[in-house]
Amino acid sequence: MWNTYKSGNKLGVLLVYSREHCLMIGNTRWHWASKIKNEWKYFHTSPNPIEFNNKETSKINWAAVGPIPKEIVLNPSRKLNLNDIPLLNLPANLGIDRALSAWSAYEKASYFSIKKNGLLIVDAGTILSITKITSQGEFAGGQLIAGLKLQLSSMAKGALNLKEPIINVMPKNTFQYKTEDAMIKGSINCLAGAIAQAYDETKFTVWLCGGDSSIIYKELINRSINVKYYPNLVLEGMVNILHKSS
Repeated sequence: MWNTYKSGNKLGVLLVYSREHCLMIGNTRWHWASKIKNEWKYFHTSPNPIEFNNKETSKINWAAVGPIPKEIVLNPSRKLNLNDIPLLNLPANLGIDRALSAWSAYEKASYFSIKKNGLLIVDAGTILSITKITSQGEFAGGQLIAGLKLQLSSMAKGALNLKEPIINVMPKNTFQYKTEDAMIKGSINCLAGAIAQAYDETKFTVWLCGGDSSIIYKELINRSINVKYYPNLVLEGMVNILHKSS
């Protein structure tokens, strides 16, 4: 059973009573999987070395695409690398997060017998990535696009009269009257349009994960795109590989 744990007052309790941890250090967030009573919980935090106070860092399984703080010491033998991912033709410089989400999606597609044509894995994080995987488990290219929040902050920093909007309600209409809503709608349409084009060209099922995946999911459903929504594909991939190797 896979659950996403929403961090809050019980976060410290969860960390104390869990003896198995996986950590993905992202560009702007840290992503944790912790095993509690034979059930994996997933939660996401801002980068904070204090998170390590209740853990034996030498036993944390980890991977990173973002900066690792100098004040924490992670065990190199516990690091997941690209050569640990059983997919074919992975480029040497591919982000480990993309490889893990692709492997996780491929395993699920195999289990459900829906990998006949291939897969498109979309990770809607700081950078939105689209990764194409063939039915034989081979990496076949992809795209990288500035993610939703990065697009909004870039516009605010690059234009004198724009400020970064706070997303409270998603604008529905294509053409927006307020500038902030126009920024949000344009950025979402950019991301959803890129995914839709990739889907139209391949007709591969889209496997969606990442911090902004709930927003993107609604847009893809509205466009009648065949999408499987698993927000924690990267962490599930880590857990899957570690259990296979143990």
